[in-house]
Amino acid sequence: MQPDAANTVVQATAIDGGGRKTVDWCAPAEVPVGMVYNGVPHAVMMATPCDLHDFALGFALAEGVINAPDEVQGIAVQPLENGIELHITIPEKRAARLKLHAQRRAHFGRAGCGLCGVDRLEDAIRPLPRLPGPAPCPDHAAAARAAGALAGAQPLRRQNKSVHGAAWVSADGHIMCVREDIGRHNALDKMIGARAQNGFADGFALLSSRCTFELVQKCALSGIQTLLTLSAPSASAIEVARRANLALACWDRRNAALIRFTGHG
Repeated sequence: MQPDAANTVVQATAIDGGGRKTVDWCAPAEVPVGMVYNGVPHAVMMATPCDLHDFALGFALAEGVINAPDEVQGIAVQPLENGIELHITIPEKRAARLKLHAQRRAHFGRAGCGLCGVDRLEDAIRPLPRLPGPAPCPDHAAAARAAGALAGAQPLRRQNKSVHGAAWVSADGHIMCVREDIGRHNALDKMIGARAQNGFADGFALLSSRCTFELVQKCALSGIQTLLTLSAPSASAIEVARRANLALACWDRRNAALIRFTGHG
């Protein structure tokens, strides 16, 4: 399987007031991607097979497998007949921590699921760092600029009309980096991996999706202090953001309003 095959063209029938016709439709690929640390399988995610090095690094950071980007000592992409394995080399002390905390996971994770392979309730809501404060929200102008530009900054979405986007945005609302995936959690992991070496100061994360608590957890564990989403958060997401001192807001497209839940601004 080719790791860069992000789209598949299929035939479909388009029906409108003038009748029906056969059209070519671009559908995003969705394949099993296995995370393997030091030779030990950890998790399998259904993902769009692009930006896989970013995915490997971002997943490791956002899931607390490592504490810093330089702890990844190597990433090898291994295409298989029915999927892809990402072989990630990390320090032995980090590999031992996975076993110590009973986080070794070899379950099947759906793209829409943020709790793939979590076996115990206490592993779902994890201890989070308290980010340095006060956490800043983007101002209205920056949020409007970024929200309006996100769809146009997603090349895969223009083709297949279905993938999620995660962006890193400058403080004044200009999109600096975008990653896409069929799964919103995977898109965020990829963006985190792409930006990890540059850090997450002077800007904010922007997600095309609704905001659930595990997305806030990923941001907090990665050092992202401000998160803006294009759909409203859950109550648990707001509570997790409050506990982590993370600024959380959503953009209300119907009313062109910035809705701030935590943080200041």
